[in-house]
This record gives sequence, C-alpha cells and structure tokens, in this order.
Amino acid sequence: MDEFKPWPERIVRQNPCMNTVPCAVLAPVVCVDGEEHLVFEVRSSKLSWQPGDICFPGGVIEKSDSSPLEAALRETQEELGVSPSHIHVWGPLDYVESPVGVKIYPFAAYIDTTDFVISRGEIDHIFTVPLDWFAAHEPEIAQVELATRPGPGFPAGLPVSNQVGWKKRSTYNVLFYAYKEYKIWGITAQILDNFRGIRDIINT
Repeated sequence: MDEFKPWPERIVRQNPCMNTVPCAVLAPVVCVDGEEHLVFEVRSSKLSWQPGDICFPGGVIEKSDSSPLEAALRETQEELGVSPSHIHVWGPLDYVESPVGVKIYPFAAYIDTTDFVISRGEIDHIFTVPLDWFAAHEPEIAQVELATRPGPGFPAGLPVSNQVGWKKRSTYNVLFYAYKEYKIWGITAQILDNFRGIRDIINT
C-alpha cells in the first residue's frame, strides 16, 4: 500500500436512491399596503395531481432549463404572468427530497408587481399572507408513516424478497398552517418554514 494520504477536500453531494422527479419553485414575496406578503396559488380542481392544493409557483425542471432557478422563473412566468425582469431573487433555499416522489429546489424572491395574469388551466386563484402572520402562529404538526414492499421483479434470495404486504419503516413530520379558509401544508409549509428561518438568520 502506498503512503497514506487523505483525499483532498471535495463538495459532498447527495448519493440518491429515490426515483424522484426534479422540480423547482419560487417562494415569492410582494408588497401589499406597505407590508410583506407571501404569494400562494390554489391549484385548479381540474388537475390530475393534487387538485385544489395550495402551493408556490413552480413545476418540473425541463431538459431545456439551464438550471433549477431558470425552471422556477419560467414556471412563475407561465403561472402568474410575471416577467423575470420583475423577479428579484434573494437566493436558494434548502432543497427538499420528498417521499411523495419529487426533489424540489426552492428559491426566495421579491416580485415588484402584483399585476398578475393567472394561468387558469393550472391555477384557480391566488392569495397572499402577511409574513408577520406566520411569526405569530405556530403550525400544527402531524406524522405520516412510511412503509416499503418489494416491487415487481425484485431479485430473489434477499431478506425482503418474500415480504408480503407493506412493512412500516419510519415516519416524517407534516406541517399545517390554517389561515382563514386556507390550509397551507406539506412541502409548501416545509419550504415556507425554511424560508423564514434562513431569512431571520440573514436579517439579524
């Protein structure tokens, strides 16, 4: 064996094992009557995936997108009709590897207009919430159980090969904010809390 030498420093990257779909979203802040508000979308009830759910603007990262940020800006323009020239990006938030099958790259940004043209095929309507409201209201927290079972064609001879049905493995926390008639929850609430935490650190 050669003389021991530690490896040079390297950026530690994720070693993925989940077949997640890469997505990007924007956590957009606007000014309403001199107060900072976050913008939320209510998805159309006609959509096949998560109809009527509350989310930030965003979607799947396409092959034509040069980066997750470009995807977030493109999707925001498509859904809210806002040109990227009106979007001022503060920076990236922490990405989310979700057990529901998506990996989301979020970005925080200020939008200097509220003159939105909503894509009615995707969005039913939008609403805003004052950032100060979240500081005064703690979220509810519930848990979702995760379970596994071998998929079709799973190799024989391994410990789980003969497993029948689902086996509980772990749990994960889900946040819920109740604002007026809206329930902000799941990945959107998780990104929201991450945004608020990063923003508080940077602004102190």
